[in-house]
Amino acid sequence: MTVVQDRRYVSFMYSYPNLIPERPEVIRRGLARLAPYPFERVYGAWWRRVVRTDGSAAVARSAERYLRFALGDQGPA
Repeated sequence: MTVVQDRRYVSFMYSYPNLIPERPEVIRRGLARLAPYPFERVYGAWWRRVVRTDGSAAVARSAERYLRFALGDQGPA
């Protein structure tokens, strides 16, 4: 998981250098493990990539969006 350019979101990749996306079941498992721990900030792997407030919501929102697209449910066109 890393913070992306739009710092309201994070992204989930199996391999960032090779641009291999993470599997949906791994993301769901990670969300379940994070659920008991509310947090404000998410620090990315690169400089100045920080979700400064409501990090828990940013991760949940990002996972929902990621899973929707990964599973092919992109919503209305």
